[in-house]
Amino acid sequence: MILVTGATGTIGSALLRELVRQGESVRAAVHIRPLDVDGVETCSIDYDRPGTLPPALEGVDTLFLLSQEVAHEEPMVEAAKEAGVKRVVYISSFKADTDTFIVGQLHREIEQRIQDSGMAWTFLRPNYLMQNFVTLMGDDIRNEDAFYDSIGDARVSRIDARDVSQVAVRVLTRPGHDYRAYDLSGPEVISHHQAADALSDALGRRIRYLELDDDSFRRRLMSQGVPEDFAGFIEDVNRRNRNGETHDDTLTDHVRNILGREPTPFPRFCRDYAPLLGGH
Repeated sequence: MILVTGATGTIGSALLRELVRQGESVRAAVHIRPLDVDGVETCSIDYDRPGTLPPALEGVDTLFLLSQEVAHEEPMVEAAKEAGVKRVVYISSFKADTDTFIVGQLHREIEQRIQDSGMAWTFLRPNYLMQNFVTLMGDDIRNEDAFYDSIGDARVSRIDARDVSQVAVRVLTRPGHDYRAYDLSGPEVISHHQAADALSDALGRRIRYLELDDDSFRRRLMSQGVPEDFAGFIEDVNRRNRNGETHDDTLTDHVRNILGREPTPFPRFCRDYAPLLGGH
């Protein structure tokens, strides 16, 4: 039995559908949003109520661990160890083992807890998701034909969440991936100006990237409901990208090696998601 956390998210939902298609025995752990998928057993968990975790882990051999808040992952690791889970596949962050920034360090702490638990492990460390252009910037693209950021002209690698999900399926269902960490990138590094050009081609209208200064961008995020501390984190990451202080321009071959094909290029992503962004 595989327990999938983050089952209603961008990566988890695609992973869940593919595991069901392949006939795997799978259980989905949900917290806020309901889930109704044929062939999937569901359970409700609340990371702030540790007593909800052991029932979700009953009979589970493998845990797919993904949470929007790193703080939630520590109690799940401890609960999995106590429940006798044999293996953990963990969605971490890009280059977490060498990252000096707080988010990378927090993910690395969870990685180390998993390594110390005695359970077998695989760490998947994706870079920026292409789907952020839909989930975070989609409203602006649909309504204003523009998106806003403070990353400047920095070029970073972006990966399609569908590729991350497919890598996770392979890791979960095929041998040979225990005790390995995979940094996952797309096939190229691109700037926001290049992203705007690709979106324009796919949507059939001009999409602009509008660069903001750090303070204006942080305030814009907060006006859209982003918590102040997380808005500050995004601001700091953008500043580090502009200054060349991150690993985000690094390309890896793990997607190619695991899936036997090239990662999805950004223009293909734009064409596939054009209907969600007001394309024809």
